Amino acid sequence: MDKKKPGLPEKILYLSETDEEKNMNDQELKKKSKEFAQSNFQGKKYFNSSAGKEILVSADGIGKWHNITKSRDQGLSIKKLDEMLKFAIRVDGSTDEKNRHSVDGFTYFEQLIFVNNNLYKAKIATKETHGNESKYYYHFLEVRTDDKKNKPN
Repeated sequence: MDKKKPGLPEKILYLSETDEEKNMNDQELKKKSKEFAQSNFQGKKYFNSSAGKEILVSADGIGKWHNITKSRDQGLSIKKLDEMLKFAIRVDGSTDEKNRHSVDGFTYFEQLIFVNNNLYKAKIATKETHGNESKYYYHFLEVRTDDKKNKPN
């Protein structure tokens, strides 16, 4: 993108299906993506400079992502979780309205990502726990219709 838009991250991520992934049905791809996330991200922390803190990827976060994933592009997007957590821009926060024992609140981030040449805004939530630990909670993709002219060739 040529112009910086207020509130949007400067780094845009790119991801395309491999030939192997193209031959999988949606459920196989979702399962393989979850296994990839568990092997590569679970238990690791990624520093987000916008929030100024590390974000831990937990089994609960990957499970929540798995439960809300309905689209093929959403299934693929987890492969860029490390980069999304590092480069996403903090956009909001909230307290825990359910007053859970170990949860202080939630922080929300956004990150632009092309998946299979479709531009999305990844909406990422982290759970802030007692002891000031931030844990990846889930993410979903929102279609960016206003930027279709910026699709890569």
